Amino acid sequence: MRKSFYILDGHYQIYRAFYAPFRELNTASGEPTRATYVFCSMLLGLIQQRNPDYLAMVLDMGDETTFRRELDANYKANREPAPEDLHTQANRITQIVETLGVSTYCLAGFEADDLMATIAHRMAGEDVDVFLVSRDKDLQQLITDRVHMFDVSKGEVLDAAALQEQKGYTPQQAVEIQTLTGDSTDNIPGVPGIGTKTAAKLIAKYGSAHSVLQHADELTPKMGERVRAFADQLPKTRVLVTLRSDAPFDFSIDDCRTDRINFAAVRPIFDELEFNRLRDQLDRMIGTAQPGGGQEQSDSSENGGPCPPYQPESVDYQMIDTHRKLDTFVEKLTAQSCFAFDTETTGLNPVAVDLVGLSFSWKAGEAYYLPVRAAIGTVLPVDTVVEKLKPIMEDPSIGKVGQNIKYDMLVLRQVGIETVGITFDTMIAAFLLDPLARSRSMDYLAKTLLDHTMIPITDLIGKGKNQITMDQIDTEMVCEYAAEDADFTWRLYDVIAPRMAGSPVETLYRETELPLVEVLTEMGHNGIALDSKLLRSLGESMGDRMIELTKEVHQAAEHEFNINSTQQLAVVLFDELGLPVVKKTKTGRSTDADTLQTLASQTDNPIPKLVLEYRELSKLKSTYIDTLPKMVCPRTGRIHASFDQTGVVTGRLSSSDPNLQNIPIRTETGRRIREAFIAGDPKNVLLAADYSQVELRLLAHFCQDAALMEAFQTGQDIHRSVAAQVNGLSLDEVTSEQRSAAKAVNFGIIYGQTAFGLARTLGIPVGEARAFIDAYFERYPGIRTFIDDCVARAKELGYAETILGRRRPIEELRSRNKQQVSLGERLAVNTVVQGSAADLIKRAMIDIYRAHQAGELEAKMLLQVHDELVFEVAESRVKKDAQLIREKMENAMPLRVPVVVDIAWAHNWAEGK
Repeated sequence: MRKSFYILDGHYQIYRAFYAPFRELNTASGEPTRATYVFCSMLLGLIQQRNPDYLAMVLDMGDETTFRRELDANYKANREPAPEDLHTQANRITQIVETLGVSTYCLAGFEADDLMATIAHRMAGEDVDVFLVSRDKDLQQLITDRVHMFDVSKGEVLDAAALQEQKGYTPQQAVEIQTLTGDSTDNIPGVPGIGTKTAAKLIAKYGSAHSVLQHADELTPKMGERVRAFADQLPKTRVLVTLRSDAPFDFSIDDCRTDRINFAAVRPIFDELEFNRLRDQLDRMIGTAQPGGGQEQSDSSENGGPCPPYQPESVDYQMIDTHRKLDTFVEKLTAQSCFAFDTETTGLNPVAVDLVGLSFSWKAGEAYYLPVRAAIGTVLPVDTVVEKLKPIMEDPSIGKVGQNIKYDMLVLRQVGIETVGITFDTMIAAFLLDPLARSRSMDYLAKTLLDHTMIPITDLIGKGKNQITMDQIDTEMVCEYAAEDADFTWRLYDVIAPRMAGSPVETLYRETELPLVEVLTEMGHNGIALDSKLLRSLGESMGDRMIELTKEVHQAAEHEFNINSTQQLAVVLFDELGLPVVKKTKTGRSTDADTLQTLASQTDNPIPKLVLEYRELSKLKSTYIDTLPKMVCPRTGRIHASFDQTGVVTGRLSSSDPNLQNIPIRTETGRRIREAFIAGDPKNVLLAADYSQVELRLLAHFCQDAALMEAFQTGQDIHRSVAAQVNGLSLDEVTSEQRSAAKAVNFGIIYGQTAFGLARTLGIPVGEARAFIDAYFERYPGIRTFIDDCVARAKELGYAETILGRRRPIEELRSRNKQQVSLGERLAVNTVVQGSAADLIKRAMIDIYRAHQAGELEAKMLLQVHDELVFEVAESRVKKDAQLIREKMENAMPLRVPVVVDIAWAHNWAEGK
């Protein structure tokens, strides 16, 4: 049995810890500790989970000149200085590692990678498996049958076979590939235009970078020219990317034995840093850990998962699978003033799935699981469980807590339970408190807020083609998973609720976002009917048109090619037709929509325009025409889109399954798709209520520009009015072109449109566009003041704020990159206006829903798309309900200008526009 030796790439892991998606941590004295905490958590987890026999850490010397810098003064010259907080924490981490007694190595003139290469080389004759704890691609060249890379965040081992499978090359080829590609991160030049995939193919064919140079004539003319031009640089690049295995430093593997680690020595440091959880983990390791157990390491399939922090507390998760247990549980549940709950189901669509079980918790570490469907294990009759739980779940005096509770409410609606008394949704609260966080998932929140790694669902149901459903799992396994979900939902509530209390977004959360959960649950339950026959007919005609377009493209190109291949299209456009290259990406010459539109305006050749039409039809056909009928729920015969409150940082709702936001409404095809959304009963109609120019009205409300407010207050056509004001004309004298220009500026102002952008939109010279924008701001000075104030306030506070107090941090304003600052300035304005529009329609939705619940309104809310609400209502009732809907929408929030809602109805969504 070979022993294991783990070598930490110190600075790689320190940087990874510093930029990890983890909450900010500071001691009471103000010392930043996030990176230190994440690193220490990783280190202790590595020791516990991997049980290494030997452990060491290698570090760079910092600013010392290395042999690579002496060879090339530009080496790593483009790297920005490390943040000050990083230096502080890097020193702390080094102190902790050295105090533990883990051997640490660094050497002037050499980098940490060279030390790892040297140690790996010296260990070649030893019966030891070496694991380089890093994801740095520079280390791939060191992999052998005894040397592996280890990704501590995923628990994955990268050996030679895995490298070949994942990257397409061997460790021996890694240096050759890097010699061709260079490394932009380290400012090492390579052959322009050759990326890793191309380099791998060349090395597989020719064997080495030098051999590629010798066979340059066999390459494409452009690539061959570039390779030949690289000839003088090639030897230097090879030296720069090749790791040295002869670094002169003292090393003895005996110094790296893990049985020498002194866990007790770092306890005072953990006390000082206030690492209470890690200190407790450390205390247990002092008494129980036995590093150096000689765990055999083989390949990634046998080495387990990531290294999660040790979970100290014991838990009490109980299965409620008999009627006696159920009666006792219900008695306990009834006595609670508040509890967390979660559902387990057979799938993701809450309306179409079957309920597998429910879990509950009201105390950290304790949870209960009620199975109602399983292939293995004892279950309770679902009807009995529903009968017992229904009075509790429908009791508004008993608070309910959930993580994405809308899903669970929808699931329970399908079995006849109307969940009320919603007290807290941890996902929505976390989003409001930290809208830029990488995720709001249970896994992410539990990890970042509670330092706990949740049981992955794939551990139960698998993934890919072999995935099964939750009802096929033994109830004992499901119990542990489900109870953990409820338990940690409650724990998250314990952590997040105090942060929400008294926070600047508490009122928004309590009065808007939390009540909206019930509205979105109702909408998800209602769904919308679909005319699948119409879509089939439309799909056939679109397919025919795509065939015609393909033929026309081939005819114009004078040969056939794969119209879906961007590479083949690029050859036709740029090599054969000689059209100008508009822009380049990492993968080559771009043929995206913007490029094709530009080319279409510059050439008489029809290919760019034809391909644009082909792509639009292809996207709409695959995304909607072919897919929508498959989304119809067999149980209801309707489509049930999901509306998410946490998907857009401005606060706008997003939709999925299907994404209704992206159906184009200004194209004939988009309108035909909307025709397929119909009333579910011949006696009903779909009513569409759309805010008219709501963002411009909010702009007027905020800026209080007298001329702009007057135009809205007098009911003028705002775009014609602006055109008249800017051009010094009467309303009757304004031309359609002038109105279009004013409209483009009106809407562009909200998104920070530049003169260049306006010129492109209208097809006019940039100077003319700039003059129009200047005249616009001169006529409406209040808008300019408002924009400047938004930016100044965001720079001062670090965030932009909507009318109801939603806050969006704008980190771009503090960037040293001018483009990022410009983006931040646009976001500052856009967040206030667009975010306030989102606030407005959410308030309207809540008011309309409450009117429906009170019996004042019969119309059922089905969809929310941008500034539009769609309802289904009996045609005999539509005029009465339309009047109440308009009243609720126009009076949802008091503004300084009138709010106008356009309403129409028909038997399908398109005709109602």
